[in-house]
Amino acid sequence: MYSSFDDNISARKLFDTTPVNVLDIVSWNTLIDGCVKSGDLDLAREIFDRMPERNDVSWTAMISGYAKSGELDVAQSLFDKMMPVCRNVMTWNSMISGFAKSGFLSLARKMFDDMPCKNIVSWNIMVSGYAQCGELEVARCLFDDMEVKDVFSWSCMIAGYAQNNRGEDGLNLFREMLAEDCIRPNEVTLVSVLSVCGHLVALDQGKWIHSYIDRNGCKVSGNLGAALIDMYAKCGCVENAVEVFQKMNDKNISTWNALITGFAVNGVADGAIEAFSQMQKLEMKPNSITFLGVLMACCHGGLVEEGRRYFEIMSKTYEIQPEMKHYGCIIDLLGRAGLLEEAEAIVKTMTVKPDVMVLGALFGACRIHGETLIADRLRKDFLRMKSREAGCHILLSNIYAAAGRWADACSTRSMLTMHEIKKGVGLSSVELPKI
Repeated sequence: MYSSFDDNISARKLFDTTPVNVLDIVSWNTLIDGCVKSGDLDLAREIFDRMPERNDVSWTAMISGYAKSGELDVAQSLFDKMMPVCRNVMTWNSMISGFAKSGFLSLARKMFDDMPCKNIVSWNIMVSGYAQCGELEVARCLFDDMEVKDVFSWSCMIAGYAQNNRGEDGLNLFREMLAEDCIRPNEVTLVSVLSVCGHLVALDQGKWIHSYIDRNGCKVSGNLGAALIDMYAKCGCVENAVEVFQKMNDKNISTWNALITGFAVNGVADGAIEAFSQMQKLEMKPNSITFLGVLMACCHGGLVEEGRRYFEIMSKTYEIQPEMKHYGCIIDLLGRAGLLEEAEAIVKTMTVKPDVMVLGALFGACRIHGETLIADRLRKDFLRMKSREAGCHILLSNIYAAAGRWADACSTRSMLTMHEIKKGVGLSSVELPKI
């Protein structure tokens, strides 16, 4: 009778004013589904409890609703009460997905193993869950065991490699995907692979993927465009990044952020500031990533006044609270300009506890300008962190050595040996063979 209900009529009113004996099971299920989708689980449960008869759709709707909202104990309770013969693959998948997304992979795996019948969604949930948690070997074993894979399966695994700094594995898997005639990469796949190319500074492969996008008529949406811009910027090809941006019709905040950050990491401060100015003219609201890019640009360009101004309007005009990276940028900017007391004052008034990177930026400035008093004051905060970051210890030692305070320099260095803290090895990037 009620296959759907108008948004202007609440489910509560419809439920309260309709005689119970008039509603068939489809109508009951429709009411529950509407409540679950709108987030009103309490009303959905009230309707569910008053149903004279339930089927697998009723149970699955409730279990799915609780699982998606993170109320896994309630979802599990309903699942246990449900007659095993009534549990369908959607019911099982709802529970598995709920556990996997909440990080309870062992529980998700147990349910997955207990499933009497799995479909491709079941496998994808597990592959994605393990990949997102960094358990890539387990994810890959499941991926390899799949008899049938779809584009989501491949994308989950490639994205897992990209997010966990296993770029070469991601590119190798992408090659395997392209060899499958029946599978074509989607936007998620392409974004992940472009991210890998940017991280590895694999320009030739990034250009090949850009060419693939053009050849296959893929729509360059905001997110895909941002990935292309980011890839070119990380490979040092600012002109290519700008060209992608200018050709796009569908620009979103991610696109603008990629352009601004791309300018910043390549030292083109005026380009980043100009892009931010254009955003303001278009009345596009910036977010924390936008301001991080602008502050990075100011830092690389030594633009102290501009940096101060953007740091101020971020919170006062746009009500965006600074995060650790924002503080790191402004402190680095002020420190390099010799404004050490102003930088220290910001450290003391931070809304979050300063981390090693923030203190390291100020230690670096103290070393450049031969400032030992501020370094002494910050040293106490740093030692309380019990950090195993070698960089700050070395900076402090160098500050004291430059001031002729050899005893302090030696004691600071000795802490590296005492606590078995090792300096990180140097890294370099190489271009991989073309796809």
